[in-house]
Amino acid sequence: MSAISAPVQQVLQARQDATQTKIDVALLGKQLDVQQQTGDAINQMIREVVDVQTQISQGHIDVRA
Repeated sequence: MSAISAPVQQVLQARQDATQTKIDVALLGKQLDVQQQTGDAINQMIREVVDVQTQISQGHIDVRA
């Protein structure tokens, strides 16, 4: 038999669940930030490809170092 009463155990479990939920939400926020950065990088690469293709179609290309 446990020394902690059932109502106290329920409160402790609820607090633990709330803490875990906060952790999960924070991790999901971080993952969303990474996905946003990845999407931004992909969009930038696409813009650069379009720029190069436009330059090539005009008969020249500017090379940046």
